[in-house]
Amino acid sequence: MKKPSLFALLGLLLLGALLPHRSQAQGSIPFTINNTSPFADSDLYVAIVGIDPSNNHVWINAANGQVLPMSSSYNTVTGPTINGNTGPGQNSKYAACFTKLSSIPNRTFTLPYIAGCRVYISKGQQLYFYFFGANGAPSGYTAPNPQNSTDPNTGILYETIELTNNSGGFFGNTTRVDAFAYPMGLELYGNNYYKKTGELKTAADIVAAYKANVPTEFQGTVNNSTGVITFPSKTPAFYDGSNGTTAGQYGNYFKSYIDAIWAKYKSEDLIFYAGNAGVFKGRVGTDDRLVVVGQSGAFTGRTGIVSRRPTTQEAFEGKGVLASGVSDVTVDLVVQAQLTAAINRHVVNTTTTNVGQQNWYDASKYYQTAPFNYYARFWHLPGISVDNLSYGFAYDDVADQSSTLQTPQPTKVVATFGGYAGQPSTGVATFYKDCNYSGTAVALPVGTYTLAQLNAKGILDNDISSLQVGSGYQVVLYTADSFGGSSLSLTGNTSCLVNNALGSGNWNDQTTSLKVQAASSAFSVLLQAEAANVNNGMTVETCTDTGGGQDMGYIDPGDYLVWNNITFPTTGTYTIEYRVASGGSGGTISADLNAGSIQFGNSTLPGTGGWQTWTTVSKTVTVNAGTYNFGIYAQTGGYNLNWVRISKASSARGAAPATASAATTPTADLLTLYPNPTTDQLQVAAAPELAGSTYRVLNAVGQAVSSGTLGTSLDVATLPAGLYQLLVTTPGQPTLSRRFTKL
Repeated sequence: MKKPSLFALLGLLLLGALLPHRSQAQGSIPFTINNTSPFADSDLYVAIVGIDPSNNHVWINAANGQVLPMSSSYNTVTGPTINGNTGPGQNSKYAACFTKLSSIPNRTFTLPYIAGCRVYISKGQQLYFYFFGANGAPSGYTAPNPQNSTDPNTGILYETIELTNNSGGFFGNTTRVDAFAYPMGLELYGNNYYKKTGELKTAADIVAAYKANVPTEFQGTVNNSTGVITFPSKTPAFYDGSNGTTAGQYGNYFKSYIDAIWAKYKSEDLIFYAGNAGVFKGRVGTDDRLVVVGQSGAFTGRTGIVSRRPTTQEAFEGKGVLASGVSDVTVDLVVQAQLTAAINRHVVNTTTTNVGQQNWYDASKYYQTAPFNYYARFWHLPGISVDNLSYGFAYDDVADQSSTLQTPQPTKVVATFGGYAGQPSTGVATFYKDCNYSGTAVALPVGTYTLAQLNAKGILDNDISSLQVGSGYQVVLYTADSFGGSSLSLTGNTSCLVNNALGSGNWNDQTTSLKVQAASSAFSVLLQAEAANVNNGMTVETCTDTGGGQDMGYIDPGDYLVWNNITFPTTGTYTIEYRVASGGSGGTISADLNAGSIQFGNSTLPGTGGWQTWTTVSKTVTVNAGTYNFGIYAQTGGYNLNWVRISKASSARGAAPATASAATTPTADLLTLYPNPTTDQLQVAAAPELAGSTYRVLNAVGQAVSSGTLGTSLDVATLPAGLYQLLVTTPGQPTLSRRFTKL
């Protein structure tokens, strides 16, 4: 099974962006299992096992939602005896913990708080687990082990979902760290949040595509009888002779590459950028240890060690010396995770003399030079997985390449046995491989797409035959890359891109780049408050404003909303309109882009005489063209919010009496906080003009918890976990605001 991600191991956000946690605990949520396979629900068996908040091993009866402690008394099902293996109980008895999917009401069970949870789905028969007990030693259960020739689960097709649901929210993923047996999907819904992950092809198509995209060494990872594709190091050809195995012909697959790394960086510095973890620098010593020191970022001045050169097996699986604390355990594990990922992706430079700093987070450089992990690469190829994200090896979450879904406020989860073959993704225009809206379908949001970007979304060159366009949008197709050659604009559905359909030449299989945009030069997007991707602190309520629906109420200082992937089509002036109501004296709201890196300043909201008496307040800002996460932040509370509208200033519609201000210059370069989230010290990088400034730290309800003169760091070790706001005041300058999360 996949080992915990580095975030789970360390409690630090080092490998990618993660939404801030709310302090309010979340409860049980519905978990639905869809079936898009050709197998009947009565032919699929489900089990849920994990650890409860009291650290007891438990299982969930999917038929009625009961959470039950693991006990040997459940070992009542007779399983097979393979090569004399009668199981831990020496009687071939195993746990009666599986339920047919057809026996689960509405295919849905209740998922409580549970950690280290796995949802198993097997085909044709149950799997054979043995329950030891809820606690003590031994405790837990025996899971399937495909490498054990006497395993009672031998030959049973099954898949898993890995997850944790606790007070921090839901964390879950599909996984290919051990093997692929059948396409899977996972969808996570939250408080105005939705995201999906999983495979986009049928099982047969995945196997065929895999064989076509891996070299000879990896062909043997496919079982042609069952269609199972096994992680390379777990197949005999890649065994290295350790742990009682017989060395296979590819047991030293990574040896030449690892030897080259160790040789090169004995005589020169290895310097690498590792995202939020920072920059590290060091060398291999005469004792064969790789020792690097943080140069910037989260671990400045701290040392990470790999105690010796890893073996091929250790590199493939991120184990042994690549999962061992040596001295400063936290940093050791961070560095070892980075190196595991870098070897699997072949991004450690071994050919350039004195290469200097290397960027191990540049995904465009991954899997370019052999040897690399072709198995892992496959799951990230266009058209295989949603957004090209997957858990292809143990630390595929390094640089945010994994299939992990997370939200602090989950409302439901849907797992799909069979994946999403033939189902389009989310967007305003959907493109099809074949005429009549058939074949592989990919939906795209507003944006511009070069050939490389189309490939990354699963659309090949000259491969679009029909398309559907949402109302109010247009698609511009180009015959050459980077929006060159002939072009064709379409504002409606087109069942086949041929002469007689378009009257403009044959466009079937002719598209190399394209644009998806608003149907006219005017730009306006209405963002409903209740439909935000992230809601921190606000409460949905019934709205009596024109159009009805819902609004956000009970807004307190520090509450915020975020809408993801908002595209500003051109650089210029835009109007932000807030639709608000206040039965009190009103309040103050601000807007920003990308979690506060670009800020647009505050707007004062008036009292309107009632909590459902609505008015529109507007603000003019200047924005560079691009796609951003757009957020609004409650500087103070005391009002309700129905919607936010963003328009080109010349096309803003129906603004009621407003408070407007001049365009605000982005302040991203003046003040930077890192690491964010943090556990103890928050580093502050401030521009020279902020010298002598004072600061205040406000908690989530707007109370000041610390203050003083701004320096190069803040000690936040004693603050409770949660979201905070740093306000920096400089005489004669606008107050700067930055948010940070204390873990």
